[in-house]
Amino acid sequence: MKELLRIGQVSKLYGISLDTLRHYDRKGLLKPIVDPQNDYRYYSLEHLDILEMILVGKYMKIPLDQMNERINSESIDGYLSMVKEQKERINEEKRLLNQLDQYVENMLEVLMTISKFKNDYTFSAVSVYKEVDITIYRIDLETLLHQDTESQQVEGIESFEQWAFYHSESDRTIVENDEIIGFSFPDSTINTTILQKQFISAAEHNIVAQHHVTGCYATIMFWGIKRDLMEYLYKLYRHFNLHDSTILVKYKFALLHKSMEHEYFVEIYFPQNPV
Repeated sequence: MKELLRIGQVSKLYGISLDTLRHYDRKGLLKPIVDPQNDYRYYSLEHLDILEMILVGKYMKIPLDQMNERINSESIDGYLSMVKEQKERINEEKRLLNQLDQYVENMLEVLMTISKFKNDYTFSAVSVYKEVDITIYRIDLETLLHQDTESQQVEGIESFEQWAFYHSESDRTIVENDEIIGFSFPDSTINTTILQKQFISAAEHNIVAQHHVTGCYATIMFWGIKRDLMEYLYKLYRHFNLHDSTILVKYKFALLHKSMEHEYFVEIYFPQNPV
C-alpha cells in the first residue's frame, strides 16, 4: 500500500517492539490498517501522530488507559488536565525522592560511624543536652498485635525510630519493660506526616500513649548484642548513680546474624541534673 508503513518499519523507526505495537492495538489506542488479503498491518502518517502522542505519555509515565481516554475525548482541555495531574504526581515523586536521598544519607553516616566505633567504658564520650524534646509513642505488644492495621497501611517507604524502656530500681537492678515498644519520627522519615497522624489518632483513642522526653538528658552510643548492652547499662547505672530512673534506648541499626543474636547500634538516653 502506497504511503503506508508496515508494522516492522514502524518498529524500527521508533525503536519499539512488534509486541508493543500489537499491545497498543489490543488496547484500542492505535488500530492499524489491516490488509484483508494477508492480514498485514499498515500505519499511515496520521497513525504516527497518535503513536508519538502515546510515546510522549509513556515518557511522562501516564497510564495507557488515561491516554486512551484523552485521545478519544478529542479535547485540548482533556490533555491540559491530564498533564497538570501528571505534573502534580511528578512533584510528589520528587518530594519522596528527596526524602529518600536524605534517609540514605543518614544511613550512610550511621554505617560509617559503626565501622569505626568502639564502646566507651570510661563514659568520657557522654554528651549532655539541656533541652531535649522528643515525643515517643508507646504501645504494648498485645495491643499492637490485635490492631487491624490494614486500613492504616500507606503506600511508600516507611521508617521510624524504635525505642526500648529500662528502669533502674532502688535495689540496683535494671528492668526492661519488654512488653512496651516505642516509636518516634525523625525529619527524614518517608511519609512522616501520614504516619504521625495515625499515631496521634491512635493516642486520642487510647491505643497508644504519648511519652514526652523533655529536659536535660545525657546520651552515649553503644554497639553490641543485647546481653552486652545490659551489662553496659549496669556500668552506666553505677557510674552516674541512676537509681529510680528511666533509661531510654533508641535503636539506630541492627546487624543481623543467622544465629538470631543480632548486634545493635543504639543511642542511650538517661536523665541528668543540669549544671
